[in-house]
Amino acid sequence: MTKLDKIERLTQQAGAKSAKRTRKKEELADHAISALKQLGYARTSLRDIAALSGVAVGTLHYYFEDKVDLIGFCVRRYKAGFVAQMDTIVQTSDGPEKLAELFIKGLALSIRRDAETHRLWYDVRSQAMFDPAFEEVVAEIEDAMIALVVRLLDRLAQPTDQALSVYLMLDASFRFYLQRFLAGDKDAPSEFESQVSAQFGSR
Repeated sequence: MTKLDKIERLTQQAGAKSAKRTRKKEELADHAISALKQLGYARTSLRDIAALSGVAVGTLHYYFEDKVDLIGFCVRRYKAGFVAQMDTIVQTSDGPEKLAELFIKGLALSIRRDAETHRLWYDVRSQAMFDPAFEEVVAEIEDAMIALVVRLLDRLAQPTDQALSVYLMLDASFRFYLQRFLAGDKDAPSEFESQVSAQFGSR
């Protein structure tokens, strides 16, 4: 075996090890989200997450520095999935009116389907006002969601310099109706859809 072959083999082994580590982190994060979305950030300990994951606390510490690191990874992971789902609507819908309708329906469906996970996001975002450790992940996620709105407005042939205003409007409405849905109002997603559709129609 030549020196070049050895280097290539070591590179492949390192890549495989890195991929395996990433898969394990994602698996642990999925278990962690199950606990966090039920109990919230403040009431969930690493011991709770370890118990639900079926691993030792030491295993969590092997993959994550601390609770903040774990939660940051979890929130990034699920929000990236959410943005990707909404981006699919933006990229594949035909015509501005149909696109706006499907985008709003997608958000309403997400309230109904993923309410507890979205609640975790708002919990972490609130924590960022008290704990600087969350500032980076919150800023990163909000930047990604504003960028999504930029792409939406571009497809709608509307000024993209209004993206921040539109994001703030969507976010405020989403959080309001999410909270009502979590409180037991089953009509909240439909009311969100009607409210935001009217706001978009007035633009």
